[in-house]
Amino acid sequence: MKRFIGSVLLLVIIGAYMISCEKDDICAEGTPTTPNMVVAFYNDENRGAYKPVANLKYFVEGQQDTISVGQVDSTALVPLRVDSPSVKWGFKYTHTSDTGQKLEDIDYIEFKYVTRDEYVSRACGFKTVFTLNSSLPGNVNPVLTGSTWLKDVQIENPEILNEDETHVRIYY
Repeated sequence: MKRFIGSVLLLVIIGAYMISCEKDDICAEGTPTTPNMVVAFYNDENRGAYKPVANLKYFVEGQQDTISVGQVDSTALVPLRVDSPSVKWGFKYTHTSDTGQKLEDIDYIEFKYVTRDEYVSRACGFKTVFTLNSSLPGNVNPVLTGSTWLKDVQIENPEILNEDETHVRIYY
């Protein structure tokens, strides 16, 4: 009888332990995280047509690290800073002139935005979403400087909630 009671008690303890276990706190792949800004490149002469960019690199002004994308079919993912209300990106376009000379043109675009943290889950924590500021007199957004190869920049969708749609159009 003692053996039976001991076995039942052991099964109850093991059963209680198994029931008290929780699922793993692992953030599943594919869970939405802080999105990058989607930038689409368009033909300046035909504003409705995408225009691929070859040999493109972009970098944060003052930083040495670059994102080298080589050939961009029509869009690029540009990260924004979560610890600052603005970021200035340099876009470096390497191409060959009509005379065969290798040229590197760099233009800068400053993006101004506000951030908001959204709770995702206990395992994943928070993600930051961005809202690009509206252009107002005296406060233009985005600000294009250099203008050697980029002709215009326009905000298409100021809410950066995911990477499923274009947020900014760049014409060159």
